[in-house]
Amino acid sequence: MKKILAALLCVVLMFGLVSCASSSSSSTASSAASGSSAASGGTIKIGCPQPLTGTNALVGDAAKKGAELAVEQINAAGGVLGKQLELVEYDDQGSPEEAVKLATKLVEVDKVDWICGSLISSCMLAAGPYYEEAQVMALGTGLSSTWMKKGWKYVWRACPNSGLGMPSLANYMKKLGINSISIFQGQDDSSASGAEDMRKAAESVGIKTITSETYVDGDTDFSGQAIKIVNSGCDAVFTSTYSVAQASFAKQLRQAGYNKVVFNKETLSIDNIAAAGDAANYYAFMFPYVTYASIDDCKDDYMKSFLTAFQKKFNELPYHDCAYRAYDAIYVLKAAAEKANSIKSSDMIAALGTISDFKGLGGTYDFTKGDQEGIHEFKAWIILNQKASSFDDWVASGEYAKLK
Repeated sequence: MKKILAALLCVVLMFGLVSCASSSSSSTASSAASGSSAASGGTIKIGCPQPLTGTNALVGDAAKKGAELAVEQINAAGGVLGKQLELVEYDDQGSPEEAVKLATKLVEVDKVDWICGSLISSCMLAAGPYYEEAQVMALGTGLSSTWMKKGWKYVWRACPNSGLGMPSLANYMKKLGINSISIFQGQDDSSASGAEDMRKAAESVGIKTITSETYVDGDTDFSGQAIKIVNSGCDAVFTSTYSVAQASFAKQLRQAGYNKVVFNKETLSIDNIAAAGDAANYYAFMFPYVTYASIDDCKDDYMKSFLTAFQKKFNELPYHDCAYRAYDAIYVLKAAAEKANSIKSSDMIAALGTISDFKGLGGTYDFTKGDQEGIHEFKAWIILNQKASSFDDWVASGEYAKLK
């Protein structure tokens, strides 16, 4: 009897260890799949590393939710090629070092089929070589032009490349009679590359960069840089920063006495507009889309449908366009797989390169231009009364001339 009890105890302990190991694994990676096809190997795993803690936790959370909504919708509609999607989520902490660790884990341990993320461009720059070597299709959700210049075959983008918008923005500024700018920039890859892209674009149209002021990630006091910019006598200010610095700098720049238009490298998100208050007014940017405080403010039917579904699922509207980026990325992966009739990355990239009519939240995406980018068209926006409005309409009304 004692021997039997001892044997049973060993079996119980073994199951307990297996259960603990399984619990430990699921605590760091969550599944957003619906259905039970995982048990039969019928899922497509999508790695989703995003900054969920640290400075960029809020925007990382927005990206995570955008990806989760897309996966939920696709699975409810039958999945992709008869398979359900499974989202494997990790926190890259906005750290290139952590991004490399997670890239290795996603590829070698989780054995993901595709990658969505990260929105941190320096993390994409660090992780990209691993995805390339493993031949796993990755859609980055960051804006920097840097990591798309590496010549990687398996890394694509379905959200804006801020560098592609800089020539259009510089031309727009020149037409407005702007001949000099001062730049306020961060030192991360996305901010630094955005500022450099603007310097080059401005120079090409005869706009002089008078001064470039920088800050260190985590800084909150930008008053010194703001005063230098105001004293420079520039015609306009261009900012290239992480989202978390935008509201504070807007307030401090206005307090320093600058009341003219500020041009931003990306959309000024609704959370930053709310935090900046009236200081956000007259912020302008070239970008495919904007965020909204109310669904009623949105006039695009496709975007409105997304916003309605997002609000229903999360009881809030997206406070940052990173939600748009991840949502579109998941749907682009679906489109590529269905076009290729295969979930193999090499087949998908060949197929994606032939798609020119993908409907995304930023309009119609064209992947046939040979640059592995989907978005090539940018719209001019300006914040008025704390809402995004058409810059063209505002200029036509004569209000820009009055402000100038």
